[in-house]
Amino acid sequence: MEYYSLKMRASQQVGEGKQKHEQHISGAERIVGRDSVEAVCTAMVRRAMNHSKGDPDFINVKIEKVHENDIRILKALPVTRFDVDTWQEGLDKAFGLITPLMGSGCGLREKLQELLRVTFPMRGAMLYDISTGERLEPDHERGVRATYMDALHSSEVDGCKNHFNEAIVLATKVANAPGMVAEFCVSDDPNYVTGYVASKELGYVRIMKMKEMGDENGGRIFLFDSRKASAEECIEYLQKKKVLVDVSASHPGTK
Repeated sequence: MEYYSLKMRASQQVGEGKQKHEQHISGAERIVGRDSVEAVCTAMVRRAMNHSKGDPDFINVKIEKVHENDIRILKALPVTRFDVDTWQEGLDKAFGLITPLMGSGCGLREKLQELLRVTFPMRGAMLYDISTGERLEPDHERGVRATYMDALHSSEVDGCKNHFNEAIVLATKVANAPGMVAEFCVSDDPNYVTGYVASKELGYVRIMKMKEMGDENGGRIFLFDSRKASAEECIEYLQKKKVLVDVSASHPGTK
């Protein structure tokens, strides 16, 4: 079967003069068969043009052929859901799950809170080494982006974002990266307050409220251990390895 990687990125210019900069509006990616390329590209553009963050000034769609032999099939992480009353409770739950994976030491929760705030303006994820306390992204403004992934046998072509499916695909790929300890994510979508923590040990843990509705801040942290793999090996996997995730056993109907 012939596969193609499809990537969409939309942005707009905000500010004036020296303060003018590019703001991310929407992004999506798929790995689909040849017959689905046109329909999925159309759906991606429709999604970019109808985003809650506003009208984009720039939309880029990239189409790239992928060889079937280069694709790795992964089983989706097991899913757990936590309902909370407040976003503060949600963040507290997330920090409580993640900090034991970072080892021993004082102030780990406060450190995670500080790191999360730093990720808010970043385009990608922070790659944080729990062994040395250093950030390992080659570009601290851009961060590291996990790419080349989709759900196995996915046929969805409409323009609606399925937060759950996209998140579990990404989380599963990230959890299998060399040296990866865990992932911490809060969406930057102002209309979506659910976040998650994920690892091979924890599975994919959905926390149903991790920020206030309308808040455009969000960020992603990859917690990495340089004693287990090199940063170069991890980044190469995240940004280049093609992955399809079998989500058939995941909970249906959760977005």
